[in-house]
Amino acid sequence: MKKITALLLALLMGLTLLSGCGSGTADAPATTPAPTQPSPATPASPGTPSTPAPAASSGDLMVCFASDPETLDPAKNSSVDGATMLENCFSGLYAYDTDASGNIILVPDCAEAIVEPVEIIDGKYQYVVTLKPGLKWSDGQELKASDFVYAWNRAVDPATLADYQYIFDVIDGYDDVHPNLNISCDDNARTITIATSAFCAYFNQLLAFPTYFPVRKDIVEANPEAWATNVNTYVTNGAFKISDWVVGSYIKFVPNENYWNAGEVKLSSLTFAFSDDSDAIFANFENGTYQAIRNVPPSQIPMLKETRLDYDFIIGDYIGTYFLQFNVESSFKPGLTTVGKTAADWSGWTPEQNAQVRKALSLFIDRNYIVDEVTMSGQMPAFGFVPKGMDDGTGTEFRAKAEPWWKVGYNDYDANCNEAVEILRQWYDYNEATGKFTNFPVFEYSINPTAGNLAICAAIQDMWNDYGISTTVDQRAWNVIQTALTEGDFTMSRLGWIADFNDPVNFLEIYLSVSGNNHPRLGKAGPVGGGAYYGAGKNAVWSEAFDALITQIKTTSNLADRAKVMYTAETVLRDVYAVLPIYYYTDPYMASPDLHNFIHSPLGFIIFRYAYLS
Repeated sequence: MKKITALLLALLMGLTLLSGCGSGTADAPATTPAPTQPSPATPASPGTPSTPAPAASSGDLMVCFASDPETLDPAKNSSVDGATMLENCFSGLYAYDTDASGNIILVPDCAEAIVEPVEIIDGKYQYVVTLKPGLKWSDGQELKASDFVYAWNRAVDPATLADYQYIFDVIDGYDDVHPNLNISCDDNARTITIATSAFCAYFNQLLAFPTYFPVRKDIVEANPEAWATNVNTYVTNGAFKISDWVVGSYIKFVPNENYWNAGEVKLSSLTFAFSDDSDAIFANFENGTYQAIRNVPPSQIPMLKETRLDYDFIIGDYIGTYFLQFNVESSFKPGLTTVGKTAADWSGWTPEQNAQVRKALSLFIDRNYIVDEVTMSGQMPAFGFVPKGMDDGTGTEFRAKAEPWWKVGYNDYDANCNEAVEILRQWYDYNEATGKFTNFPVFEYSINPTAGNLAICAAIQDMWNDYGISTTVDQRAWNVIQTALTEGDFTMSRLGWIADFNDPVNFLEIYLSVSGNNHPRLGKAGPVGGGAYYGAGKNAVWSEAFDALITQIKTTSNLADRAKVMYTAETVLRDVYAVLPIYYYTDPYMASPDLHNFIHSPLGFIIFRYAYLS
């Protein structure tokens, strides 16, 4: 992964310690930089443009970043593309912006100011946040402090089935079964009072995260299942509001005249087109239909790097990991024709043996080949789940100190493969002449079919096929596959995780037993997820071996002690080998040189709050 610049990394660390139609793109000279670079340059604070903006409306922007979102309910969304839309149409207490030099900073949004916590009793800390006066929803009704309190209590209610329920566990009173968050409000004083169970290094960042956005009780409870899919009931409080939604095609936003800083919103419309066909997406960027895209076709990247890098093709920083994940209920017991999920498929076969099989599958993957020959955008081979670029809180990069999950380097692939063969020979028939296993059960590889995912899938399939291991490919639309993962309806799937905030615990906590993002089903109900044993002595259930470590991380104020526990937790996750990291992300995207004042964040958001087209 292209390393985050020292300044940006220091800035994000500072935050931590405080807590996809312009013209000209297709015809522009391919080798000459545009007079105005497309890299984000946004206001130092809302209402202070870093470059002169026209007084009148500044155009209709159409972007394409993904296919249809699974949901746009702030409590239920868990995807980057959904979060990007939420960031453009909702406002939290705080928000990300940039200063005059283009550095990302945290600023007050609905709040009047960013507040410092005050230690109260029993090691708890209290935040008292005051809202700006006169805040309104997009339908003109008053936005109240109680709207935030309602939204947070709704998100932690088990009945809501929010994937991110656990992201509130730093607040005093959190419980995944009977939550009673220690939060209160005074609508007359416009204040929200929050107590955290311990000092939380990243709490200010949470207050800018989409799951912490407000929603309105009367709107949600009038139609709990469908309010967020109906243009007439999708009430927002951010820079934009929905005007049109055609499922499978696009969502169109227009400026929200009731946004507190509406005078600085320049676009006349913002349309998110939906597609997972990267070739078609690229063609629409080239002909000027789209002014910003992700999912750049891998076949185009060598040419774009050579002729258009930093003109309209940008390799952005991205704190994240691309990985494969296994449903731990799936049995690789020898003798099965295909991977099985019944109790009989586990007879005489243990979760520990299954974990070793998954480890072997990981060792067969040549990550250097994938980043050098397939993705080709500066990604770095992954040798652990927490990505490069994250500090452990003590000034040490987490990955520099954490144990690698396998041998690292261009010269180590053969050694990794030899280790994998020795593991599998314990249980499967191996043909010495062909160098292949002859009775490894076929299993399913699930993906949302972007060109990049398909290319990576084909490369990994070839690597496994070299050793007689076969997979079938299960292609599903992005919104469909998200639901399937949550329900455990898969054997193995690709996924990516981008940081929600800049702290390693963000990558570890997604595998809490209660987490809706714990797709491998570790610690969840089932003969393996709920019944297997983990930890160094293989004598603890998942909640004892892993959940307890996350709790310790979140309740330890000493940063050195906290870091030690994070290293231990990643080791426990590694030993299950339900998650196979492939590479650390960069974010190759394209943006018209005519597009100005947008924010590209290494947390995955692209924000057009004050953007305009020249």
